[in-house]
Amino acid sequence: MVEQILRVLNNTVFKLRPELAADLQPEELYTVQAGATYEIANYAYAGVNGDFNGHIKFALKNTAIRGLNTWYVYRLDAQVEFDGEVVYPREDQEALPILRINQNTLFKQRPVDSDQLAATEKAAVTRGQSFRLNSYAYADAQGDFSNHVKFALRDQKDFIRGRNTWFAYDQHIYIEFDGEIVYPPEPADMPILRITENTAFKRRPIAQSSLPANEVAPASDGSTYKLLSYAYADASGDFNNHIKVTFRYEKDYIRGLSTWYVYDRHARVERAGKVVYPQPNPTPSPSPTPTPLYSGKAFKLPGNVSTFYTDQPIVPGGSFTWGEATKDATRIPANEDVVDNIIALARQLQRARNQIGRPFLINSWYRPPRINQAVGGVSNSQHLYGRAADIQVPGFSGRRVANAVISWWPGGIGIYSHLPNVVHLDVGRRRTWGI
Repeated sequence: MVEQILRVLNNTVFKLRPELAADLQPEELYTVQAGATYEIANYAYAGVNGDFNGHIKFALKNTAIRGLNTWYVYRLDAQVEFDGEVVYPREDQEALPILRINQNTLFKQRPVDSDQLAATEKAAVTRGQSFRLNSYAYADAQGDFSNHVKFALRDQKDFIRGRNTWFAYDQHIYIEFDGEIVYPPEPADMPILRITENTAFKRRPIAQSSLPANEVAPASDGSTYKLLSYAYADASGDFNNHIKVTFRYEKDYIRGLSTWYVYDRHARVERAGKVVYPQPNPTPSPSPTPTPLYSGKAFKLPGNVSTFYTDQPIVPGGSFTWGEATKDATRIPANEDVVDNIIALARQLQRARNQIGRPFLINSWYRPPRINQAVGGVSNSQHLYGRAADIQVPGFSGRRVANAVISWWPGGIGIYSHLPNVVHLDVGRRRTWGI
């Protein structure tokens, strides 16, 4: 018979309800010390109505506390083991969603206009702040939250007036997962600025030598930026061979400013992978120079002598690129085995994409150990070996994608309890969770 153990990781309390300790009566709390273990009959981290406000629910086996065997514990203070193997947290708790504030706004206790709330029901937050989350939602069984996002703050230092669950207007925030935006959904034709050689962003469209240092910022070859808008001319004419860009996300703002210019010979704007500005000029030469096969950032892979490019398909003719697997060549595989695993996963993902017939957006693929630790990934993550990807399919929930491929997918399929539109697919051993 499998031995199921709850191991306490930090000094904490067991609770009779999954609420803040400050909101519970003393008789509803039981103090436990780090290192304590309890044999349990079962556990859960979510029910039919969602998660347990960042708690694990467990039933003690062959014992009771104050005559009761069912308790809750904060999810970061304990882990569950089956015969010595950690089963919670595991892949479906990998990495943490980050709430980022795009403009000065209010956190609210209810998703209504701020003038309908008492002062104690709202709190001011400023542009540029970010918060790690346990979970978030933009709707429940009753519908959406009137253009608000409901979220549970992860870190106690961020709790406001002792509370971790708040709402925020969804036009003032966005949610990021492993460096990718997961909410609100991004438009499929969102403009992307790609820097094609080392250059500079400028506050005015004139020669860099004519600008003071505070009106210039470096831009590196290969960098990309998601844009709210771009322009190459206005009513007064063009911008002296510059592109005027407005960054979509606060994290890309430079010195707190969203709008800059860049020389149009050093950058281009793309939509859905196609260059829309500047348009290539046809050359009347009878013997034109062949167009390079790939134009992305060049890099090397372990075990290979040839050069690879970020826009190069992993599998010839396939939909998934080395840039997606390596985060635009910022996460180069540690060894040849990781490269082989990435190729194996790309083949299976291609089969899934062909079946579903929609683009797959990669949120996270290969993670080196340093990155995996920084984003809160578990120590045995399949991402460490290039065998796992977290994806979104526009118009599909994570559960719908999982159900579409579950009959044949050869490895792990998981649903994130805190990221409803994301599904985890890997080519490790066959298993499922959260489905």
